[in-house]
Amino acid sequence: MRKVWAILAMASALWVSTSVRADPIERMIESLATTQSLSAEFRQVTSSKSARVRTASGVFYVSKPGLLRWEIRQPYPQLQILNAREFWLVDADLAQASVRSVEAANLSGIAALLLNTNVLTREQLLSRYQFSLAGERDGVTWIGVVPRQAEPGITRLMIGLDSDSMISRFEIHDSLGQVTRIELTKIFKNIAIDAALFQYIPPRGMSVLRQ
Repeated sequence: MRKVWAILAMASALWVSTSVRADPIERMIESLATTQSLSAEFRQVTSSKSARVRTASGVFYVSKPGLLRWEIRQPYPQLQILNAREFWLVDADLAQASVRSVEAANLSGIAALLLNTNVLTREQLLSRYQFSLAGERDGVTWIGVVPRQAEPGITRLMIGLDSDSMISRFEIHDSLGQVTRIELTKIFKNIAIDAALFQYIPPRGMSVLRQ
């Protein structure tokens, strides 16, 4: 479940401000405070040494603090919603959904960094996370993010900045050896987002598991 949170949580750090400061890490840290809402389309590829490659695509919406809608449209519809009270995971094809309280979901670590950073100062960010430049690859500059207090499941987050200093890619490395790579397009920062997108009412016939 922590991997799900990490994937969900990425969205709020996906734009870097046009600060005059040249250091990519400083620009990324600044963006964590200045991005209040975000939407984008995504394509994700998950791979490992022992399993076949899995691909998916869709759209997401973020509104800070802590609101996110992650909607996979291809190859199979799946919806993940985080709001002030609950986390929903919905599989439309199977007519199944699970829901748990935000407290039970234990939103922390990387997820807390990317969804709630507007309540953290720069000094608090640096005390909780280690940021490092990770070189150039695939036409972007990569920054590594590691919680100073280790969390189970997720071992590393990599954030990719393009030539315009915009975060357009990221990677999630987990403890099972899987790597999920996500590429973003049609990114819109600090736009008005309908609050209804972060709510979910199960339709008739939907089986709901409450945890």
